[in-house]
Amino acid sequence: MKEKLKLNSGETLKQESHRSKGTMAETDIWTYSILDSNGNKVGSVVHTDHTSIKGFNRTQSVEQRDSDGKVIVDVSW
Repeated sequence: MKEKLKLNSGETLKQESHRSKGTMAETDIWTYSILDSNGNKVGSVVHTDHTSIKGFNRTQSVEQRDSDGKVIVDVSW
């Protein structure tokens, strides 16, 4: 997932939360804060990983936003 993001030099990810949803918890959703080298929050990331119940197909997506809420990256694979 990290290779899909556009992080500036010195920026790191800090996991904020994780939850599962769906009747069989087939979707995992992680939220991260993007921290600059001083520890200030400069953005956020939501990573979703879904495995379909029928066929066991897996789909992932990541959405990166800056501190103003502007979408920087929105990609699925």
